[in-house]
Order: sequence, then structure tokens, then C-alpha cells
Amino acid sequence: MNAQELHRWIAEKAPTPWPHEEIDGIMAGNPEAEVTGVAVTWLPNLDILHRAGQKGLNFIIAHEPVFYYHPYFYPYGDNTHVPAMDLEQKKATPPGQAKQRVIAQHNLVVYRLHDGWDQFPKHGMGHALAQTLGWEDRLVARDSIYDVGAMTLQDLAAYVAQKLGKPAIRYVGDPERIVHKVTLDWGSPGAVDIFLRALAHGCEASITGEVVEWRDVEFARDAGLGLITAGHHATETPGMMSFYNWFKPQWPDLRVEYIDAGDPDLFVS
Repeated sequence: MNAQELHRWIAEKAPTPWPHEEIDGIMAGNPEAEVTGVAVTWLPNLDILHRAGQKGLNFIIAHEPVFYYHPYFYPYGDNTHVPAMDLEQKKATPPGQAKQRVIAQHNLVVYRLHDGWDQFPKHGMGHALAQTLGWEDRLVARDSIYDVGAMTLQDLAAYVAQKLGKPAIRYVGDPERIVHKVTLDWGSPGAVDIFLRALAHGCEASITGEVVEWRDVEFARDAGLGLITAGHHATETPGMMSFYNWFKPQWPDLRVEYIDAGDPDLFVS
């Protein structure tokens, strides 16, 4: 089986809801390369490319891009997608060139599975994150609104950190505020939009991966909402591990491994 054939299988099983945006699919490597093994990860950083290549896992399935590039810039909150035209410039940077050398050396193919897995039923990014937090039965509205019981914002932040395996976590708001309902998002969503959802559903806080500080943190503070930012890696790794657990049994004769990209967050007190 070559990489293009595996791409077609994934695209059929987990079709992207917006195919015209060309987010998902083969992003680097030879589509005709024979697949010798599959590495699943969150993001194909340089370390992941080296490790997958050394293991002979030449088809890498990742949620995020390989060359620091998304097809469009998205100024969150206004639903405007501005096309990004800087792929070649990013590939020409020293890190971009280093990645290309490793891809060529190990005959790697890098596949991005983003939109097709975000809302995949029972297994996708949101489902897996809720399950990791122990909230799979606490959904109270379709817009990813969860009833977390009653706890202070500080205790909620500590709970999220513990469940996601983080030694510390960032949060914004009154530590003693009692939180009953939250919006639950992952990665880098349209952050002003998540706060509007929170206000519409009577939530006291929002949980997500990362935000734009000057806009989103200050919007949350002015709106009187708590905000917990757990990091992009931490909020999306559960979803990609869920993909690995879903994918591996369907290919029993193919070597498939999960390789953790590593949480980049470090903390000092």
C-alpha cells in the first residue's frame, strides 16, 4: 500500500467537513511512497520526524502542519478567512529546510488530519478531551457546554491541569468564583466566539488551549468570565491518542505507534 492509497482510506473514513479549505491530506513527501509503518502524533516537529524515521514509520499522521503553515490566517471573532501565501517562505527557513532533509532521508510522508477528526463521532478531538476530563456524561448543550458541578475557578484549573498531566496551568479570573458551567474547546479556536457562547449559555468560565492575549484575555476579563488556557498540545493530545486507538485495530498487519510530540510548556515559580 502506498501513501496515496492510505490517504484515500482516511479521507473516506474521516471526511473533512470543509474540503475546499484543503486543510487535510498529504502535506509533505512522495504520495507514491510505500508505507512501511505509521506514526501518530499531535504535531510533526523535527524530533518527531527523526524518531519516526529511525523507527521505520514513514507515514506520519498529525493534527497540525509540518511547515508552520495553515492555508489561511483567521482573525478570530469575525469569521473572516484571509488566505495565507507564505508556505514557500516558511519551507525556506532553517527549520523548514531541516525538516525537508529529514523527510527526504527517511522517505517520510506527512499527513495532516485536522478538520476530519475535530468532530468525528465518539472519538474526535472534543469527545476525547471531555472523556479525559471525566465529563463525557456532563454535556448540557450542543455547543460544547458542560456542567462541571460547583467548584472555584482555582480548583477547576487545578483539576484540568491534573487530568491533562500538567505540573501547572494558566488561568484568568477571580480564583474564588464558583463555576458551574463551562465552554470546552481545544487547540486555538475562535476565542471571542467561545466567550460569546459562554455568555449565551450562562457559563462562568471557558476552557481552551491557547488564545491571543491582548484580545481574548481582556475580552474575558471585561465580560466577567474565567478563562483556563491549558495549552495546544495538552488539549489536543487526547484527541490524537483517541485516533491512534481507533486506527490501529483496523490495520492489524501494519506497524502503528503513537509518538508524543512533547508538551512545550515549562513553568518556574
